Amino acid sequence: MKERIAWIGGNHRRHLYYINNIAENLGLVGGIVQERESMMPMPPMDTRVYDLKNWARHFGARDIAEEIYFGEQKEPDIDLLRVDEATLNELESAEFMRKLKPDIVLIFGSGMIREPLLSALPKDTINLHLGISPRYRGAATLFWPFYFLEPNWAGTTFHYIQHSPDSGDIIHQVVPIMERGDGIHNIACKAVVESTLEAIALLNRYPKWDRFKQKPEAGKNFLASDFRPQHLRVIYSEFDNKMVDAYLSGELKPREPVLKRQF
Repeated sequence: MKERIAWIGGNHRRHLYYINNIAENLGLVGGIVQERESMMPMPPMDTRVYDLKNWARHFGARDIAEEIYFGEQKEPDIDLLRVDEATLNELESAEFMRKLKPDIVLIFGSGMIREPLLSALPKDTINLHLGISPRYRGAATLFWPFYFLEPNWAGTTFHYIQHSPDSGDIIHQVVPIMERGDGIHNIACKAVVESTLEAIALLNRYPKWDRFKQKPEAGKNFLASDFRPQHLRVIYSEFDNKMVDAYLSGELKPREPVLKRQF
């Protein structure tokens, strides 16, 4: 591509896997990398022993799955500005991005982009959201489809960014191929892998993209504070992390998503 591509994202394996593949295939002029929280978060102090077991199982298995699917990932060898959640949107970030002069900015895994950084970004600034918008917007949106017994809705959305979260025009959506034996984290990792491949295909078609308007009132913006340890009972205590099998066998019959896609 002749276009200048920059990046804003997190430093977890999944985020670096995505951007390293794009850097290898299409090149990057620079990026902003945000230090993210631990992959093994602490449960709330009042969590019961019963729920602590599900908590440890869930987050321990997530770390193992991401190591298997993504391996060890290093930051791309490009001009980088390192930030944390508090400094992501400071003036330094905006000035850094203006100096890069990108035509396209790819976002995956950073905090919410706000001013003054937002105004420093080009019109073609595309977020990879882990969730099918607008039904699943906000945080933990590969978890909530399982909680609501619709694992077939665990996918991703490429969309333009704007001031409100995950509500910009949609470019493309992806759901991974589900197979018997897949658990919640297999599906999440597959979604990132397939979305990475399709991101490269999308960028090779730039700027020949259709845009699909969202209806944010049709879904829910999930907050990080919405998630509680007790929610894990549905996935592990009720289904023993075999919800995909239940869906593939016809035991679960959620409606199917109608995806917005370029190809």
